[in-house]
Amino acid sequence: MFAYWGLKFVQRLVCLLPAEGARFLGRGLGRLVFRLDRRHRKIALENLRRAFPDRWNRAQSVAIVQNSFGQLGFNLAEFLRLPVLTRTDWKGNFTVSGAELVKKALKRKKGIIFVLAHFGNWEYLGLLPRLLSFRGAAVGQEIKNPAVDGLVKDIRELIGLELFPKFGVVDSIISFLKNNGAVAILSDQRARKMNTEVNFFGRRAQATVAPAVLARKSGAAVLPAFIYYEGGGKYRMVIEKEIKIPSSRGPRGAVKEISQKISTVIEEKIREHPEAWLWGHRRWRRDN
Repeated sequence: MFAYWGLKFVQRLVCLLPAEGARFLGRGLGRLVFRLDRRHRKIALENLRRAFPDRWNRAQSVAIVQNSFGQLGFNLAEFLRLPVLTRTDWKGNFTVSGAELVKKALKRKKGIIFVLAHFGNWEYLGLLPRLLSFRGAAVGQEIKNPAVDGLVKDIRELIGLELFPKFGVVDSIISFLKNNGAVAILSDQRARKMNTEVNFFGRRAQATVAPAVLARKSGAAVLPAFIYYEGGGKYRMVIEKEIKIPSSRGPRGAVKEISQKISTVIEEKIREHPEAWLWGHRRWRRDN
């Protein structure tokens, strides 16, 4: 319960602060974690070196990873402020590039699978269904602390998302898609189950097959989505072109090809803004 009440205290604090003050506090807390959490700092620096060998010196690498931790703290502050944000006229703070791709996909009435990464303030992509008026859901792994998991789910439901657990709900998700709903799936971390091997930054990596399998079963459009903070509380959501389901390959080949295309799009965005990605998880196995 300590984690729950600690998070509730932080939420209360960031909701009382002016928006910019809360963001400043969030970044500061993230950078403090960077200094105190030796284990994840080491993982992040190792991942950055693997992805960009010999590109930056030690000081530059440390700065990028520190900013990545700061981004995570920023995200937490913004996420906890969602109850405050949704009581305001918030829609004017968001622009959507590629909205026409969403509308085109919805006209096919087979649903949409949004593939997301731990990039920028990814939780705010959960506001996209309310911005463009469609039914949205998220697939996510439960947080080990049930109290914290409940708080996170409450906030996600507050913004209108329906929630699916990560495992054992394929039929429910397919039914949701066939009713022209849109499901968001984070697709950038190492998947230990239901995975396929992809090339990610020139190295072998395990990626989830969930978006590809669901797309093949439902016919839903696969659309990568990213979000960028532009300052002053303004965000830009970017919908990338649809990843097509190959018709000339068998099931395994099609799943692998779709999964590789998803990983390639995510890699391209990380290369453009490495400080915006969550580096502090083991994306590659130690022997990769």
